[in-house]
Amino acid sequence: MTHPKDLSRRAFLQRAGGAAIAVPSIAAILAACSKPGEGGGGTTGTEEIPIATLEQPVLLPLNSDPIAADTPPESGPLVLYNWADYIWKKKVNEFSEEFGVDVEITTFNNMEEGIAKVLNGQVTPDVFVPTPGYLRRLVGESLLQPLQHELIPNMEAAVWPSYSNPGPYYDLEWRYTVPYTIYTWGVAYRRDHVDDDTAAAKGWDLLWDPAYAGYISLYDSYGDTIGITILRNGSLEVNTGDQALITEAKDAILQTITENEARLTINGVYAKLPADTFHVAESWSGDIVGAQWYLPNDTEWDVLGFWRPPNGETMIGNDLLAVPTSANNPRLAHEFINFFLDDTHGYENFTNWNGYQPPFSSINPTRLVEEGVVPPGAEAAVVTEEMFKTDLTPIELESDVEQMWLDAWTEIKAGA
Repeated sequence: MTHPKDLSRRAFLQRAGGAAIAVPSIAAILAACSKPGEGGGGTTGTEEIPIATLEQPVLLPLNSDPIAADTPPESGPLVLYNWADYIWKKKVNEFSEEFGVDVEITTFNNMEEGIAKVLNGQVTPDVFVPTPGYLRRLVGESLLQPLQHELIPNMEAAVWPSYSNPGPYYDLEWRYTVPYTIYTWGVAYRRDHVDDDTAAAKGWDLLWDPAYAGYISLYDSYGDTIGITILRNGSLEVNTGDQALITEAKDAILQTITENEARLTINGVYAKLPADTFHVAESWSGDIVGAQWYLPNDTEWDVLGFWRPPNGETMIGNDLLAVPTSANNPRLAHEFINFFLDDTHGYENFTNWNGYQPPFSSINPTRLVEEGVVPPGAEAAVVTEEMFKTDLTPIELESDVEQMWLDAWTEIKAGA
């Protein structure tokens, strides 16, 4: 999910020799890597920016002026720093041909790794793909530069109005970011093992059902899996600092791991559900849509099913496109962002590659199944603008609360 709790597309904790090893928190990375007098230098700027919520949206302070609209395009190469396999290289090649520049795609496994490598100078990206839960700290540390809106006309032409007027709750006036994809959470399932009525009746409990023991996947991501378990346990407090709710979620996750052989994965939906390795899986909506391209040739795509709670009772999130302060090609970066906000380019990236829906006004949500984009059993994976305004939003956690979640996850990983 994809917030500091969301490791968005990849896992936060990695296994080594059977033990759970914690990656340093963003706060620790920034403190270790910031040098006096450089960049944001410490956390003072961050602390002055409130944590954004739907109820209390935030206008981020400008740490500099945007580049001038008449800045000439650079010669490249443009460096895109992204989650692995999260953009269609064919569309990237089309951008390269149109602008006569090379594009280098560099990937990271989690946001902690991504930010640390930028701070250390190991990577100097022109376009970065963060998530909202990290944005306050990236701006507070002056790691992102304000966008020049004149160079991104497709933002207002193509994207849901709520993203530009007044702008998303985490970045009013879209000063630093534009949306890349948007997604919700639910349960993916194989309809040859789970009928739709059973999925609708059991919902999250599918992931705890002994009938699917040995065939259950949970995301190897602490915010996602603790968050959906809190929902499963009957609370809507997906940003809770209540130790009792966190402990209850931890115990429930360990229960299904121990009793039902549930496994922590990242590719459980888009790769292993199609392979019939799993029958039910915690899922981002984009993963179940993208899973159609991993099905064996002899398997029809309507075998894929997706359940999610009613609007207002599940989580919603999105990934972002931003330009780092250190970018060598900021004008090209703006052109790249505008290119992928084009109705045609962004739509083809969604429908031919990653399965994650862009928030485009031109997309008719009710026709995505009819048009052969979303599998007919997974229509609940379609995201609407109204959901973005009303559904539960995982936000950045205060550091002491985040530590409670991380401590619980360490226990879960040790028990897995």
